[in-house]
Amino acid sequence: MVEQKVIGVVASSSYSPSVLSSKRYDVFLSFRGEDTRKKFTSHLYDALKQKKVETFIDNRLEKGEEISTTLIQVIEDSHISIVIFSENYASSKWCLGELSKIMECKKERGQIVIPVFYDIDPSHVRKQTGSYEKLFVTHKGEPMCNKWKAALTEAANLTAWDSRTYRVESELLKDIVEDVLQKLAPIYPNWHKGLVGIEENYEKIESLLKVGSNEVKILGIWGMGGIGKTTLACALYDKLSHEFEGHCFLENVREESDKHGVKALRNKLFSELLGNKNHCFDVAFSVTKFVLSRLGRKKVFIVLDDVATSEQLENLIEYFDFMGLGSRVVVTSRNKQIFSQVDKIYEVKELSFHHSLQLFSLTVFREKQPKYGYEDLSRSATSYCKGVPLALKVLGASLRSRSKGAWECELRKLQKFPNMKIHTVLKLSYDDLDHSQKDIFLDIACFFRGNQRDHVTNMLEAFDFSAISGIEVLLDRALITISGGNRLEMHDLIQEMGWEIVHQECVKDPGRRSRLWKHEEVHEVFKYNKGTDIVEGIILDLSKLIEDIYLSSDFLAKMTNVRFFKIHSWSKFNIFNVYLPNGLNTVSHKMRYLHWDGFCLESLPANFSAEKLVELCMRCSKLKKLWDGVQNLVNLKTIDLWGSRDLIEIPDLSLAEKLENVSLCYCESLHE
Repeated sequence: MVEQKVIGVVASSSYSPSVLSSKRYDVFLSFRGEDTRKKFTSHLYDALKQKKVETFIDNRLEKGEEISTTLIQVIEDSHISIVIFSENYASSKWCLGELSKIMECKKERGQIVIPVFYDIDPSHVRKQTGSYEKLFVTHKGEPMCNKWKAALTEAANLTAWDSRTYRVESELLKDIVEDVLQKLAPIYPNWHKGLVGIEENYEKIESLLKVGSNEVKILGIWGMGGIGKTTLACALYDKLSHEFEGHCFLENVREESDKHGVKALRNKLFSELLGNKNHCFDVAFSVTKFVLSRLGRKKVFIVLDDVATSEQLENLIEYFDFMGLGSRVVVTSRNKQIFSQVDKIYEVKELSFHHSLQLFSLTVFREKQPKYGYEDLSRSATSYCKGVPLALKVLGASLRSRSKGAWECELRKLQKFPNMKIHTVLKLSYDDLDHSQKDIFLDIACFFRGNQRDHVTNMLEAFDFSAISGIEVLLDRALITISGGNRLEMHDLIQEMGWEIVHQECVKDPGRRSRLWKHEEVHEVFKYNKGTDIVEGIILDLSKLIEDIYLSSDFLAKMTNVRFFKIHSWSKFNIFNVYLPNGLNTVSHKMRYLHWDGFCLESLPANFSAEKLVELCMRCSKLKKLWDGVQNLVNLKTIDLWGSRDLIEIPDLSLAEKLENVSLCYCESLHE
């Protein structure tokens, strides 16, 4: 017997299926040719072809009694078998042999089997009655007869399609193709590059969802911008959605809600879940009992991506109690505060350096390791991204196919200016803050990163910010974290984003920015009296000076709104220092925090006002006294004059009712 040719193969797309799957075919069609070849089966084959599904159809008109070894291999090499049971299907030993092999592959290889009853009563197939009973008379005495009957019964008991329930054949074909596509989706490996290194996250989230239980569960996926929340949600949706009767992935809820309103999004959600495309389900934000009853009968899977506010979430899933048993909702957000209704919250962490380098290399070189000669440059670029997938992809894409010289130039540039594509994505979290919260964030980014939470809270409260609630908001938005020792920390890229926001206040003139922290810019502003009333805070690390700074007496005169001023050193001994040869004329009366290590004058200016001062720290200074007369110290909590060996007297502190800490260690000359 001549073996039949494989003549019904459909290319699925531009990439090779072998890259994505170990099997050659998506679908194998088993059918009785004389019954359905020229009608239903050919139409089904064409419908699958249009959807680029790799499908095998045996177009050999004459067949022997036993299926060939080639056909056995084809069945084994298919993900799905569609068995089209027709009136005379059981008359063919060839068809019954195919079915036996198909059911064997289902049991041993996990093959998916989709029965289609075409103009035949399923019970006739299941019990071998009616025409099937008559046909089996011709197989009497066949050694495989019992095996064929068992295969028919097993197949007919599976979830199937029945043509008799459809008015038109086209609708049946459409539903079968949709069923095939849904069943194929999770078979192929996920092709998201962003899955590199987050397999562990994926497994943990899948376990939290507990797919299979009858509970209705809502899971929040939370983390900073660009950390991979959406990629993770996409992977979950691709793998799990086929297990549900209805599913919907709402992308960019934040953006789409701003553009079209939450009502339009909810309409889209209900339409996709219930299969009524472009139908409006809600009127003035009300949903009919009929719609809710329909939804309550369906097990659905919903992903709401990038939800910004509690209102958005509530308006989209306020009816989640009416979802069918076993339904699941996944919500991604940068804002932890919106998750009051969810059952579990999963925080997405940064990638390890190993996985970061792998993702970066895949983006740049399309290989898992850096190209020869680019190893060190790739590690430097990876280190800059600090485990954030978005940054790795954006930076990698910008360096693709560029020379080593261009790489070195770009990496040097990043030391001064952030990549604006990364900056724009991260800044969305900042844009959602109110004015006070923005100030708190910028102060932490520029001045207080790494400081004790309690100390920072006290300082920010002194600045008249709502510090306690503000810090909690920043924590919920993943803009800051709490490290060991209860210190405030933030991701390097988040801090760079904060720095760039301040930098953009006035790109060319640092003296017209609200905060100054780069020692070279502080030096420039001090030396050339470039400060303005825009400046609110200044910090200068003496250990970074490359020479002594000599300042005029009025270098602070224009900076009338400075509330935070810190000149400090991590060392007791500085090679260089700040000098005021002509004294100091004035200090901002809005000063809350004054810290000046090595202050070179014998006292503060005569016009200095300490009424708003909360903390005064002047270690190793040349002070002999702080000021003349009595100051109104109603807000003062801390005085630290450690190591001021020339200090002779301290002021009357009897009115400083909030005073908590005084340090006068090594003030050897103090006698009053």
